[in-house]
Amino acid sequence: MMQPVYISSAAAISPQHSFDAPALLTDVVSSNNGKLYVQDADYTKFINPVAIRRMSRMLKTGISAGMRAVQLAGIDKPDGIITGTGRGSMRDMELFLGDMIRLKEEALNPTYFIQSTYNSINGWLAMQTKCTGYNQTYVHRGHSLEMALLDAQMLLNENSTPQTYLVGSFDEMTEDYFLVKSKAKYWKKNIPNSLQLLQHNDTDGTIGGEGAAFFTITNSAANSICSIAQLQLLQEPTTETVQASINNTLAAEGLQLKDIDLVLCGMSGDARYQPLYTPILQNTTAHTTVAAFKHLCGEYDTATGFALWLATKLFQTQITPQVLIQKKGINPEIRHILLVNHYPQGTATVVLLKQYK
Repeated sequence: MMQPVYISSAAAISPQHSFDAPALLTDVVSSNNGKLYVQDADYTKFINPVAIRRMSRMLKTGISAGMRAVQLAGIDKPDGIITGTGRGSMRDMELFLGDMIRLKEEALNPTYFIQSTYNSINGWLAMQTKCTGYNQTYVHRGHSLEMALLDAQMLLNENSTPQTYLVGSFDEMTEDYFLVKSKAKYWKKNIPNSLQLLQHNDTDGTIGGEGAAFFTITNSAANSICSIAQLQLLQEPTTETVQASINNTLAAEGLQLKDIDLVLCGMSGDARYQPLYTPILQNTTAHTTVAAFKHLCGEYDTATGFALWLATKLFQTQITPQVLIQKKGINPEIRHILLVNHYPQGTATVVLLKQYK
């Protein structure tokens, strides 16, 4: 049985004002076009202005979120860097393929290709932190970040000496990507305002999103925000298997459902996946608050990263903004958070987080 690991810092660049905002979700961003794009930060705080000119938006957001997480942790460099992404830098890949066709595979500028590789953000973060340790990128659709977290957990469980890994995720949305996914029936035909997304769970589809989130994960409990006590991954999830995973997660920690102060759900307003969350809404007692997050970040492969960042903020502030709440509970403190998420290509995740005091 693996031992828990601890989150000592978290940073996110998302469609909301999540990067160094003075308060949590006080100025909520919404959209009427079915797309939620990240709110740009001051990237020059973490990246040389000369280098920024040659960088794609995804590189800038990923590097800045990662460097901010390192800064918040109060460390000079991590022992390793592990990331997860479902799509990498889509824009650079599209530009490179477009040039390849337009120039008939001759005289191609390699910049777009270099920046489109899935591990380009890892390389930049390693150079900026001077980290020469373990460096890995996972590309595993809806489980990309989760695989990175599992890798970090296994590495930290193998070491008795204190170590810290920078673990994160990043995905971007482009117009071409949105169009392709539209043909695959990912998005709603009749697009609601994003803040009303969850009230339209009787029709298929959701809205698109993007974001980058990074965390410093350590095997030392000192100065941590919370622990990742349990992490379970499901393939081709059903209502029954998700509920069984939740029960197994609670049983492994000797908890009951009433002990969970908040359940953070990945409900996306898509009628095809709403049944995964119906038992949670029905079975949670009056003690537990049920909250949702995808109407704030949209759907993308690594939306779990936004949810995990949000959970750390809920632990730190002990306040659940009204925009998140689907069902209000009476527990006065937030000590245990159960994160349940899915991705349309047949994956789901159950994570149990415990506040560290």
